[in-house]
Amino acid sequence: MMAYIVVAALLIGDVLAREVVGIPILGSQSIAVLGAIVAGFVGLSLATASGSHLRPAVFDGLVPSSLDRYVDRGSDLIAAAFYLAIAVFAVRFVLESMSAGDRAAVLYFPLWPIQMVMPYAFLSCAIRHAAYAMEPALKVHHEAAA
Repeated sequence: MMAYIVVAALLIGDVLAREVVGIPILGSQSIAVLGAIVAGFVGLSLATASGSHLRPAVFDGLVPSSLDRYVDRGSDLIAAAFYLAIAVFAVRFVLESMSAGDRAAVLYFPLWPIQMVMPYAFLSCAIRHAAYAMEPALKVHHEAAA
């Protein structure tokens, strides 16, 4: 939420500076875009933690309810494997960006520290789903508290 507040403040400040003073705030749009990206990836972690992430419901009801606990564990294992695979690619992406010396437009700071939110988000989701697969009670207690 804080990232979205910063994004909104930067964009509102930039518009006001342009309209009132006639001079934009240098780099505010670039920082706002990066802030929105960070908020999105942190939001992914929060959504999977609370069970409010998007999931396909097309297969609901195909398996008898007596097998629900196995389906839940299996789906958490699949999700953990998926997020782990994406985390590996995210790490490779950040390492490539670091070695290439990618920098933000206008302000020219290195992008890789901000990009680290990607491996973090995917890896935290992978660990969470692996824990849910090993101990489903964690999922139930966490969702009940949310």
